[in-house]
Amino acid sequence: MLRRAAAATALLLVVVVTAPVAGQQWPFETTDLTARDALTMLVFGDGGTGDAGQCRVGHAMASTCVQRGCDLALMVGDNIYENGIEVKQRDDVELSLQEVLHQFDLKFEQPYAAFARLPGFHFWVALGNHDYRRNVAGAMVTYSEFSALWRLPALHYEIPRLPAWIQIHAVHTDTDVRRDLNGLQVASIRRRLCEPEPADRWRLLFGHQPVYNSGHHRNDGRERRTRALLEQSLLRDCGVHLYFAGPAHHQEHLTARGFEQVIQGAAARSKGSNRPRPSSTLRQRFFSRTFGLAIVDVDAERLRLDFYDVLNTEERRGSSAAPSPDEVVLSYSRCGTRDDIGKPNDAPPACP
Repeated sequence: MLRRAAAATALLLVVVVTAPVAGQQWPFETTDLTARDALTMLVFGDGGTGDAGQCRVGHAMASTCVQRGCDLALMVGDNIYENGIEVKQRDDVELSLQEVLHQFDLKFEQPYAAFARLPGFHFWVALGNHDYRRNVAGAMVTYSEFSALWRLPALHYEIPRLPAWIQIHAVHTDTDVRRDLNGLQVASIRRRLCEPEPADRWRLLFGHQPVYNSGHHRNDGRERRTRALLEQSLLRDCGVHLYFAGPAHHQEHLTARGFEQVIQGAAARSKGSNRPRPSSTLRQRFFSRTFGLAIVDVDAERLRLDFYDVLNTEERRGSSAAPSPDEVVLSYSRCGTRDDIGKPNDAPPACP
């Protein structure tokens, strides 16, 4: 009874905090970043285990973001393992509510609680294949109304209230057999992302399945279906500069002809060997199986991509305590302008 009462109290507090502002598009709070001349973003995925590895990386993400001054996060899927939000108490409204809240609390709110120190910070979410095994959207979309941090307004959407010099879209890469990654979604995204004006803006896309990947799930059916649907029609036709994805449990940066791809699937699990494919139109810049995260600094002209390793982290064994400062290591950096994007045969410019 005490646990139920505490959860109900917490839910009430969250509702009060995230009450919508008049004129907003969705029934939850969003942060107005339109006047900013630079943004700092956290990027990670495959995190929602509730185990020691997720909590340890969560500590590292929070401390790094406090240091770097992060404005928002992009979550690239598999946010609630193993099967999304599972509801067993279907005949009791109160019990089902507590069951749902407990799963979000264990696998999202607790591991990332320290982000409450960053005013106006939100996690913008894309769904992964583990997220919709039991629940395609309902609980995860609705939970945006009850959390101060979690934001998932729809299966695919554009992040609102950003500066005019950048667009960031989420794509729903549901590529399992008999599922619904389809041309209708792509056509919807193209209506915004392919607009020619303003021409001098960054175009970023994030989803779960990669277009290319050198490790776990390399060139499997999901990847091939994602590549067939997204590579030409969105990434190239719309001039997307960076595509952020999982679900391979490693960190990787690939330069493809016309765009860059970042895989960040090591927020709670590490798996697979490095098998880069020989290609004149695809170049691997970096690969790491170490648990970690990415930070992106971007302004109207330049972008910096940093990968961090969180050393001595294991998924289920060991301490979930915060890593020491010398265990959070900057392992890779890439800098450049939009003119430096998507050139696999060129060396990237050095970071200052």
